Amino acid sequence: MSLEELNVKTTLVVPTYWTATPHQLFSRQKPIAIYDHPTFITESGTLPRLLKSLEKLCVRGVDVPSIVVLVAVTHKELEIEAKKRTESILREHRHKLNIVSFSSSDLDFLVSRLKKRALSKFAGFLNLKGYSNVRNIGLVISQILESDAVIFLDDDEVVTDEDFFKKCSEFVGKKYKGKIIGGVTGFYIGSSGSYWLKDDPREWWKTGWQKRRKMNEAFKIIEEDARLKETPFAFGGNMVLHKELFQKVPFDPYIFRGEDMDMLVNARMFDFAFLLDNQLSVLHFPEYVARRWSEMRQDVYRFAYMRKKLQYQEHKNGVTPLQTTSLEPYPGYFLRRNVMFKFAVSSFLSAIYSVMKSHVKDSVEYLKTIKLSLSDVHHYVERHYKDYFDFQKHWAKAMPLVREDKISKDYLKKNRRN
Repeated sequence: MSLEELNVKTTLVVPTYWTATPHQLFSRQKPIAIYDHPTFITESGTLPRLLKSLEKLCVRGVDVPSIVVLVAVTHKELEIEAKKRTESILREHRHKLNIVSFSSSDLDFLVSRLKKRALSKFAGFLNLKGYSNVRNIGLVISQILESDAVIFLDDDEVVTDEDFFKKCSEFVGKKYKGKIIGGVTGFYIGSSGSYWLKDDPREWWKTGWQKRRKMNEAFKIIEEDARLKETPFAFGGNMVLHKELFQKVPFDPYIFRGEDMDMLVNARMFDFAFLLDNQLSVLHFPEYVARRWSEMRQDVYRFAYMRKKLQYQEHKNGVTPLQTTSLEPYPGYFLRRNVMFKFAVSSFLSAIYSVMKSHVKDSVEYLKTIKLSLSDVHHYVERHYKDYFDFQKHWAKAMPLVREDKISKDYLKKNRRN
């Protein structure tokens, strides 16, 4: 069955992230965004592998949706080079795939167009800095293209299931327990051939912050018989969102990472069902893994912010209150009252372990994260925990107008032809 037979017009969005090499002069400057698996600008990275896997599906007769590759960078100085690098990769695959790139220069056009449509405030929210903002651009593009659904894949994945895109469009937009299914997530299969994450109980320095263990506890629902089920977690690199959801609910630009699980929370707050499909899987082979202290540092902002936002939503009209207990065991474990204490303990123990392993620089970074948790995190959360709800109101008002903009649509189609 093709997507046309399902009467679902779908856009496939693939963010690709680029970073500087250690030898580039500006590489030590403060980045405009931090990503887990960025590709060095001198390399091709994992994107060609993903595109080749999609080409193989085409050869087998699979109708692969139109693809938009979003170009994001860690340093502004890389924008032009990253655009060229991405385009050189896409040219090798355009003979089989309907594919276009979207970078900072394209965003400039879109923003100027929105301002002419009296959507200046909405346009001011749009950028390609950080996971949430990048994915929101994917939603805006899908809206311009009048898509019924958007599929998100990451560039470090491989799709081998011939029925993957059929499964993506099978449930979104339908009803589940009286609610519209706004989002469906699948799961990742790693290099080990399993979705279980490696977790060693002997790693004493992770006491209090055993993230992989809690994720594995949550992954147990994948083994349950029912294909569709309510889930506390979601994966941004294997996610389908319906227009009924993304026209109203955006990703939260105030969260540093974990925007996928936060989107699940937002969807449920605005009364959409967001479900796990235990038959929807992709292979996930990242070439680079971020340092643990960097991941922890972003996570402590993320969890502290999510906790405060969930507390605040109880006082908002038009929002369905969501209890943190419904997000157990992950990410709910990290949304409990003692989250900052757990973070500080694990950071301190990790600093000790790093010294024992002669990783002095890592030890210093772990200690810096403790300082952040005692000061900046609290200020950041207090400054922004209400802001998402205002952003969501602007988003819901602007998106119908975005869908009607023929000039932006023609611009995207012209880029695709080129």
